[in-house]
Amino acid sequence: MVDAEAIRKKAKNMPKRSKAQAMTPSHKHCRICGIDIPGKSEERVCKVEECIERYEKDERNKERMRKWMLIFFGIFAFITVLPVLSRIM
Repeated sequence: MVDAEAIRKKAKNMPKRSKAQAMTPSHKHCRICGIDIPGKSEERVCKVEECIERYEKDERNKERMRKWMLIFFGIFAFITVLPVLSRIM
């Protein structure tokens, strides 16, 4: 069984969340390599050329995927609505 008293003692000795956050400065992590970058940076990418290239490639792939999903959704919607419209007409 779980010892509730031991858990209470551990919880009491742990620092409060606000104190723990005050100790670490605000920062972000690079989306590619994971190193710390300043919190004020717009894109979540470090200044390493490989990371920038890979990030741009990922963004192009995401944009292409969004377009294809829109096209396939349009085709699916057209095929689904076409029989309903043909019954009405």
